[in-house]
Amino acid sequence: MKKGFLFLLVVALLGLMSCDENKPTEAKDFNNNLKDFNKSLHHVDKTMDIMDKMNREMDKVTEMRTEGVISKEEAEHRQDVIRTKYAQELAKTGDLKKSTVFPEWAKKIGLNAPQEMILNKSMSQITSSNDSNTGYNSMNFVYNGGYDVAMKQAKLIAQNAGVPIGSDYQEALDLAKELDTDPIKGAVYMNFEIGKDDNQQYHIAITVDEAGTLTITATDYKQLQKQINNQAN
Repeated sequence: MKKGFLFLLVVALLGLMSCDENKPTEAKDFNNNLKDFNKSLHHVDKTMDIMDKMNREMDKVTEMRTEGVISKEEAEHRQDVIRTKYAQELAKTGDLKKSTVFPEWAKKIGLNAPQEMILNKSMSQITSSNDSNTGYNSMNFVYNGGYDVAMKQAKLIAQNAGVPIGSDYQEALDLAKELDTDPIKGAVYMNFEIGKDDNQQYHIAITVDEAGTLTITATDYKQLQKQINNQAN
């Protein structure tokens, strides 16, 4: 999943299902890929110029359409996927400001800080709709603590905010159980899927990695889309 926030579960599934004798090895690789997926959900790369990169990819698609390599419909689909892919990255790498205060807007949509965990101040950041440089609300709050505490708190926070377990992650859990491999460490709760349209105003991801790091990421997606469109025009 990138570092562009995409986890190619289908590829892993095809590989696992295609050859029974390779199941142990493939299952191990699958678990490693899932760990990378967890980490990428709360990865913050301050040096990447997200908008330039997004626009370059958009330009390539436009060029392919102009040259007749792909149809208009395919071009529009690819550009929608590109916008969605970079939306979450932009939320994390835009004009982020350090923060130790859980945003009020996040509380209003049902999110809350975990109990019995310590805020990682250096990694916890926000953007604000009141800031003319960003124009949208987003948060990336990271907490450290014991693994069991993190798993319990993530589940409670997700339930309170109505965020389901990630569909790809659930499939990963089911597959690991079916193959009788080592249990997958961590958790992923998401109310959206990359590359798929939805009507959610807020895109939320709550994750726990194998070390017990809990990350809460939330973005006012509708505000963000307006910013992306404004900067792309």
